[in-house]
Amino acid sequence: MYLYWVKKQKLFHPDIGDYMSFGIGIWKLCAGTKPILFISDISTDGRAVARLALRCTIGGLDPSQLMDIVEDFLC
Repeated sequence: MYLYWVKKQKLFHPDIGDYMSFGIGIWKLCAGTKPILFISDISTDGRAVARLALRCTIGGLDPSQLMDIVEDFLC
């Protein structure tokens, strides 16, 4: 089973300067593991990203599908 979690990031873009954004990471729920994937800068809406991460965890999403889910979320 995988745990999808949200990470708040302070980022910089030359056109807008500093901004806060949120990404999603994945942990495999086994002892002694490290994050297996992180997708940065998904959205500035932390609540929306948290809801997405929760749905991915509850739904048992396979990590190979996360990029497709994030693309759908952004559309």
